Amino acid sequence: MKTTAAVSRFRRRLRLVSAATVLQTALWFGYSSLPLAAASKDARPDGQAKAESKRPVVRIIILKGTYADYPSASDLDPMSLFLGGLEKPGSFFDLCEKIDELARDDEMQHVLFDLSSPTLHLNLAQLSELSRHIHKLRDAHKRTFAWLENAGTIHYAIAAACDTILMTDLGSLDLPSLSIMTLHFRDAMELLGAKASYARTGDFKGAVEPFTLSEMSDQLRAHYKEMLVSMNDALLDQICAGRKLSREQLRKIQSDRLFTPSAAQQAKLVDAVVPFGTSRENVVKLIGQDVTWVEPQRTRPKQLSFFELMGKLMGGAPERKANKPAVAVLHLDGQIVDGEREMPELLVSGPMVKAINELESDDNVRAVVARINSPGGSATASEAVRRALERLAAKKPLVVSMGSMAASGGYWISCVGKPVYSEAETLTGSIGVFALKLSFGPFLKKIGIKVESVTLDESASAMAIDRGWAPGEQERMQGFVDDIYDRFLKLVASSRKLKIEQVSAIAGGRVWSGAQAQKLGLVDKLGGLDDALAAVAREAGLEPGYQVIHRPRKKNFFELFDLFDESTDEIKSSLNREARKWLREAGFGLSVPLNLVRESISGQAQRIWLLAPTEMVIR
Repeated sequence: MKTTAAVSRFRRRLRLVSAATVLQTALWFGYSSLPLAAASKDARPDGQAKAESKRPVVRIIILKGTYADYPSASDLDPMSLFLGGLEKPGSFFDLCEKIDELARDDEMQHVLFDLSSPTLHLNLAQLSELSRHIHKLRDAHKRTFAWLENAGTIHYAIAAACDTILMTDLGSLDLPSLSIMTLHFRDAMELLGAKASYARTGDFKGAVEPFTLSEMSDQLRAHYKEMLVSMNDALLDQICAGRKLSREQLRKIQSDRLFTPSAAQQAKLVDAVVPFGTSRENVVKLIGQDVTWVEPQRTRPKQLSFFELMGKLMGGAPERKANKPAVAVLHLDGQIVDGEREMPELLVSGPMVKAINELESDDNVRAVVARINSPGGSATASEAVRRALERLAAKKPLVVSMGSMAASGGYWISCVGKPVYSEAETLTGSIGVFALKLSFGPFLKKIGIKVESVTLDESASAMAIDRGWAPGEQERMQGFVDDIYDRFLKLVASSRKLKIEQVSAIAGGRVWSGAQAQKLGLVDKLGGLDDALAAVAREAGLEPGYQVIHRPRKKNFFELFDLFDESTDEIKSSLNREARKWLREAGFGLSVPLNLVRESISGQAQRIWLLAPTEMVIR
């Protein structure tokens, strides 16, 4: 009966996919990823061909949409089918590799970055790394141009790395200073009749405050502002280096924020304001002669039947094997949870430990970069992953590279006594511990539900859905939290070669920017994945030309779920409601608080969490 019901539910879900969407998707599959296309070689007179061969070559790079450090292996996120969209994140490191290839290409003299897309988004750590790759073009004596229309901070920070910035006369420039947004659920919980019981260490564990306070505490607000200044200064320094402006000038520009094209040119933010749609003509004028344009080419759309489409979706992508000496980039992404089965957007300890062990036994993998993008999670799951990394590091060179966030449990897993790289804008630290239980007694009473428990003692119902912790239970839970916190301090002190007192002074749940963390001794160097790869390759004695592989292979949606058992309920829970869709577009994914709610009502023994502040958005 369960199997029949599951199949029926899945068939109903498939019927939601309109014929138009399937056709649209089939067409989408016909487009190739952005190759470094050569100029068209159609039949031309010999004289014309020779003349064109002498022209300088300009490569166009169009940046749009979001970029993931390590996107899903599937060609298409199947959730977009169910939700009526076709959005697919690009591969950030593929983009960086393509730029490096251009820097080595002697036939390519100029590069134009088209930054006109309003959907372009990178996180701050990616932004720093991309700017360094653009500077590689300039160091290779390639002239770089940027084209802006309606630009924000992300667009402009990329443009500032280029030699020349062109802006349309119909555009606008919006350059606000960075800000932090967080969600607080306390008042909504009160309306629903929900209550949070908690135990924590330190006054700066911002992951607890959204459930216990209606607004941010003064001490946490002050600490966040200090961190924000550090991150904003790092962003300004990045722009200053490209535009030859002082940090003071740019802070004034940020306070003014909005600029017309002419005002932007007057403030020396752009080099020229030109008519809309004339980017190519003006690049030609600046170069001073005719050019050959090279841009990504699309293949002809290929019609796919519905069954071919489903085969592509369900088959995933093959894993790229190491067939010569290689460095593996191990992606540690998402909230860290205990378990034996992979889950979307989560770092599950069992499968990850298995992936780490496979790297340890692969003779072609000579070194590993552990790339962390995680707010933390379960203490036990974090320790399982950390111990596996420690065993790996005992056998092969290993370097840690922090992405946009490596905090709390994400910092715990970095403590293997090996070099740690972070970007200046990385969120890290958050050395703190908490336990949280949500109870819904008043809500259940409002809707006429009474929970009756028959127990042998009070502690048997400590995790019941209808009540918070009793004083004795609160005291015991605080003891567990204090014990894990003490272990956290000792782990950091040992890994970072600091005294316990030094770690304690910067712990207490405080989140730091990468620049702050380096000064405090929590990270070794400021840099990105490229720096970490170079360092670990040197340690392994690898010659240039070594292979880089990415692990573990990310399974697609259909591989992650068994569609013919009870797990189809998880497919339902994965679908975004309108409210969740709106919050996600605003930057709030809600995966962390929703997982905390799920754990709270599971009725199992309470987990101890190493989590950074939930749903923090910096823009």
